[in-house]
Amino acid sequence: MTLLNRLPLHPLLFAAYAVLFLYAANLSEVLLVDAVAPLARSVVGAAVVLALLGLVFGDVRRGAVVASALVIAFFAFGHLSPVATDLGLPDGAQLALWGLAVIGAALYAARAGTTLPQATSGLNALATVLVVLSVVTIVPYEASRVGRASVAPIGTVSAGSRPVAAPDIYFIVFDRYGSADAIERRFGLTGNDLYGWLEARGFQVPDDSRANYRATDFSLAATLNMRHLDHLTSEIGRVSSDRTPAHQMLQEHEVGRFLKSQGYRYYHLGSWFGPTALNPMADESLSLGVSSEFESVLHDTTMVPTVERLLGRQAAGMTFRDRHREGALFQFRQLRRLATAPGPKFVFAHILLPHAPYVFRADGTVIPEAEARAADEADLYREQLAFLNTQIKGVVENLVAGPAESDPVVILQADEGPLMCRNVDCPTDTPDYFAIRFGILNAMYLPGVDRPLPRTFTSVNTFRMLFREYFGADLEPLPDRSFTWPDNDHLYDFRDVTDRFPAPVGRLEPGSAHGTIGVAPP
Repeated sequence: MTLLNRLPLHPLLFAAYAVLFLYAANLSEVLLVDAVAPLARSVVGAAVVLALLGLVFGDVRRGAVVASALVIAFFAFGHLSPVATDLGLPDGAQLALWGLAVIGAALYAARAGTTLPQATSGLNALATVLVVLSVVTIVPYEASRVGRASVAPIGTVSAGSRPVAAPDIYFIVFDRYGSADAIERRFGLTGNDLYGWLEARGFQVPDDSRANYRATDFSLAATLNMRHLDHLTSEIGRVSSDRTPAHQMLQEHEVGRFLKSQGYRYYHLGSWFGPTALNPMADESLSLGVSSEFESVLHDTTMVPTVERLLGRQAAGMTFRDRHREGALFQFRQLRRLATAPGPKFVFAHILLPHAPYVFRADGTVIPEAEARAADEADLYREQLAFLNTQIKGVVENLVAGPAESDPVVILQADEGPLMCRNVDCPTDTPDYFAIRFGILNAMYLPGVDRPLPRTFTSVNTFRMLFREYFGADLEPLPDRSFTWPDNDHLYDFRDVTDRFPAPVGRLEPGSAHGTIGVAPP
C-alpha cells in the first residue's frame, strides 16, 4: 500500500489551498505575513476535524473523506454563492445543497470498502496538485520581492531644536473627503460649513490643497515619508501591478520613526483597509477587531457570514457594511479616549469616511443596503459627509478643550478626492478629473505657528512643514506636484499632471441642484 493510500492528508491540504488560493490571487495587494496566521489556523482546524471524525468512524481514512467534504464546503461556499444567487438559489437552499454533499460523503465513508484506498490516494493527489499550483504562483513572486531593494528612507531627520513642551500631534485622514472645489465638481454639492467652522477655531485651511497621488496607498506613503515616490519607478520599473512597496512604506514610515526618536508614543487607529489596519511601529495599534483585510476577505468567502445571517445574528463585523460603520464609530470613540492619554503622543487615524459604502444618514442612523443601491450617489455622499462633519466638530472641540498651552497639533486631511464612478475609479485624462481626484480637505491647527500656509499645498509637505516649525528640522518644502499613472498594470509609470489642473473656484456658496451639505443635530 503506497503512502498516498495510507496517509489521508487531503483535509489539511484542502484547508491550506483555501488560504493559498486567495493569497495567490492577491499577491500585488498583500504580503506573505498576512497569510501566515490564517494558513496555520485553517490547517490546525482541519486537523482537529480530521481527528474527531476519525474517532467517530473508527478509521482516520473514512473520517478524512467527510473532513475534506466539510473543509471544501466551508471554504468554497462564498466563492460559489454569487453564482448560485444569480441562478435564483436563496441562502438556505445553498446551505442545504452543501449539506447534502457532506451527507453523501459521510454515507460513502461509512460504507466504503475496497475503494477507500483509491479514494484516499485520489483526494491526496488532487489536493496536492491544487496546493502546488498555488505555490508555483506564489514562490516566484515572493522571490522577486526578496530580491528587490528595500524601500530607501529619505535619510535620518535631525531635530534642530525641540519645544520645551512637545505638543501632541493628531494626524486624522478622512478618505475621499474632497476639497470644496472637488465636491462641487463631482456631486454638485455646495455650502459645506466645515471649512469656515475650522477657520473660526484657528485652523489654517488652504483652499487649493491637493494629494500628490490619486490613490490612498501611494498618497499616504508620500505624506508619511515626506517624499515623492519617483524612486519606486527606478527600483521597480514602470510595468508593475505590485502595490506592496508602497504598503511597506506605510508600515515603516519616516514620520513615525522620527517622532518615536523624539520621545513620542505612537497610537495607530487602523481601518479595514489592510495597509493601514495595523502598524508594527506603533506603541499601540488599535482597530475594531484585530484581523487584517486579508483575513476579513477570507472570512467572507466562507459560509460563516451566511449562517450568521440566517441565524439573525447582528454582531459588529458580520458584514462588510457593518465593519465599515462600526469601525468608524470605534475610531471616533478612541480619538476622544486618547485625548486623556499622557503625552507627548502621535495619533494617526485613517477613517474611511466619506468613503463608500454609504452607511450613515446625516443624523447617524443606518442607510439600509437596498436603499443605498437605489439612491443617487450625490445624495448618499451628502448624507455621509454631514454625519462626518458633526463627528469632526465633536473631536476638534474635545481636543482643544483644555488650556491654550496644552493645545495639540491637529491635522485633518484627506488622502484623495471622490471617485468618479460610484465606488470605482474611472480615470480620464481631463482637467476636471484631476481637480476631483486630487482636490482634498486640508486643515491644520498649529498652535504657536503664525506663518500662514500657502494657498496651494500638497500633502507631501505636511510633516516637512511640521517638523521644520516645531523641531527645527532641515526639511525644505518639496515642489507641489501631483502624479497619475495610465492603469493598474503600470502603477509606477508616474505622469506629472500638476500643470493640467483647472483654476479652483474657491470656497463655494449654497445653491446647487443637489442642495447643500446638511449638518446633523449634535
